[in-house]
Amino acid sequence: MDGQQLLDRVRENERTALERLGSDKALLAATGADLDTDTVLGVLAATELFHADAFRRWSEETDDERVAEAFETATETAGDHADRLDADLEAIPDESGLETGVGGQDDDVTRAGAGLVGASLVLDRILLQAVNFFVNEADERRADLIREVRTGADDRRDAGLALLEDSCGSDEEWERAATAAEAAVAAAYDDYVEALEGMGIDPKPVC
Repeated sequence: MDGQQLLDRVRENERTALERLGSDKALLAATGADLDTDTVLGVLAATELFHADAFRRWSEETDDERVAEAFETATETAGDHADRLDADLEAIPDESGLETGVGGQDDDVTRAGAGLVGASLVLDRILLQAVNFFVNEADERRADLIREVRTGADDRRDAGLALLEDSCGSDEEWERAATAAEAAVAAAYDDYVEALEGMGIDPKPVC
């Protein structure tokens, strides 16, 4: 397996989850149906702040310099996103972040798979709906901000794949990385389903 094959596998195996996480119900689930500017930005800022904290901890716990550098870069990117999103809030809401499957991984390979690849795939889908939200609000400035955050999340995914190319020395390690990435997407989807069902909304698309 290589990085592209891992990405293709995760996208294929988690196709339904990723499609629904990028549906027009994504922000309903993320915000508890409180669709206003501060809530949307607050949820996204809290998510990236959580990511920055996790990546910082992982960078300190690894013995591999390449892994430490990758997680340090991810920390800086996520922290910058959180700061920029916070700065654009008119009021600071008390929001928790999105479930992206980050947490519980205890080695470099699964942390890269879940935190840099899987979580970034989840974030990409939800950020797409955040862009659409601000476009519909005729708020092009904030739509552009979310587009930039989305580009940063995609870059983080690619950095994770590159790190796995350098770090995975066996099929078993590739398998663990792929499984961790899939589990991250699945965790996010489970949270999405639970949130919508709790509001009496069917998580499945209307055909």
